[in-house]
Amino acid sequence: MTQQPDAGVTAEDDSIIEKADAIVDDILGENLAPEEPETRWERRQRILDSWTAILLAVAAVATAWASFQASQWSGDQADNQSASAMARSDAGRLASEATGDEIVDSQMWLSWLNAAANKQVARADFFEKRFSPTLAAAQAEWLTGVQLDENGDPVVIPPGTPMDLPDYMVPSQKESNEISLQAEEYLIAADEASHNATRFVLLALIFALVLFFASIATKFTNPKTQALLVVLSFGLLLFGIARMLVLPQLL
Repeated sequence: MTQQPDAGVTAEDDSIIEKADAIVDDILGENLAPEEPETRWERRQRILDSWTAILLAVAAVATAWASFQASQWSGDQADNQSASAMARSDAGRLASEATGDEIVDSQMWLSWLNAAANKQVARADFFEKRFSPTLAAAQAEWLTGVQLDENGDPVVIPPGTPMDLPDYMVPSQKESNEISLQAEEYLIAADEASHNATRFVLLALIFALVLFFASIATKFTNPKTQALLVVLSFGLLLFGIARMLVLPQLL
């Protein structure tokens, strides 16, 4: 005997299939009603929303970059100030050494002068051989201005001492002067870094204003107010970007 198909099961299966087909049509949009034509108001709002989104995106990136540059220049300022302080410390230490060397040279030269004045040739020669290279060079230059008579007595003596000559400078003092100049250069660089950090902070503030004006533009219903805020945001954004491009960048 042949078994007949179950009519109830078949009807239920057909209902499930029909529901699945309807869901697929809804997803694909085949059963959706055609869209109504876009009104002028809707078109203006769509354009405004698009420009606002672009302004917000660009301003957000510009704000992040300006903030990054401000922090970089602040770090550079701190580094240069630290380097300047260290250089000044080294210059001070070398200046103290130079003062000690100059005192020794002065004492040696005065001892030589006393021996030479008393015509103690051996004693004067003893001190002269112990002159520092700097004092010896200055002494040789200073002695070129001394004139002696036929008895060997000086009749013309240059003014001052060899230590007063422009060429006389102990090595530690020369190095101290060079390091002092480096300290000044570090300090100038720190001041410039501080100015750059301040400039980027101001740019970050300008971009923040762009974000503020662009974000509230769509909250107004008056078209003129919306357009004014968008134009103002766009102008501030262009000004900020142009200004940022001419500033030095630090990575």
